[in-house]
Amino acid sequence: MSKLIEWAPVMRDAEGWYSHPDMPEFNEDQKAEYRAWLAAQGLETAYATLCGEDDKHPAYIVYFDQAGTDVSNWHPEEPAGDGWFTLSIHDSDDGPYWVWGRRMPAA
Repeated sequence: MSKLIEWAPVMRDAEGWYSHPDMPEFNEDQKAEYRAWLAAQGLETAYATLCGEDDKHPAYIVYFDQAGTDVSNWHPEEPAGDGWFTLSIHDSDDGPYWVWGRRMPAA
């Protein structure tokens, strides 16, 4: 297995997208591979979706109402608890997702 992924500074691109430098790229049809990678990494995840924001949120308006791609002013609240770090801010068929991960406690 590759090294365990750890916290890294979130350096978003000009439109607000981000992928952790140590995270493999997964396509939407690779759900099984993604879940296997998370399990091998010992990570639990939490998600926020732009479609879950108020429809008056500036990023919501740009993305959904104006068909833009800039989500740089979207900053959802981090999940409760310690140890969360951003894995990705990516687009999907359902719109933008913010994905956090953290190491699961040892059993």
